[in-house]
Amino acid sequence: MPSEGKPQPIDTAVITAPSDVPTADLWLLTERRERHTARVIGRDKSGASVADALAALALGAAIRRALDEQEQHLVREGLRDGATWEQLAGALGVADSDQVRSEFVTWAQQLQNSEATEALRLAGLGESQ
Repeated sequence: MPSEGKPQPIDTAVITAPSDVPTADLWLLTERRERHTARVIGRDKSGASVADALAALALGAAIRRALDEQEQHLVREGLRDGATWEQLAGALGVADSDQVRSEFVTWAQQLQNSEATEALRLAGLGESQ
């Protein structure tokens, strides 16, 4: 079901690649992906096409990227609030807390100046508080 009210860009966009996905709330992207997926796997009998498969794949990739970006922001907030790497790994369902830390450091190194400095400090690199 398209978003309520007047059509949003996500309702009308032709999507064949992640770069075609307009900026929208994740729930709208997920809703559109579910409509395409339902047609592809046969839950919706309105006739699936290659376009449905491509749109579902592209939307999935865009959603995954957005979630990955949010994940690192949430890890940073957890660290700010005193979470341990083990707690963060547990929340992410990852056995290796060093993996979580490594991914966070890689993300932090891409941030701008003071943000990067703070994130790297939170990761245990750089100056202490």
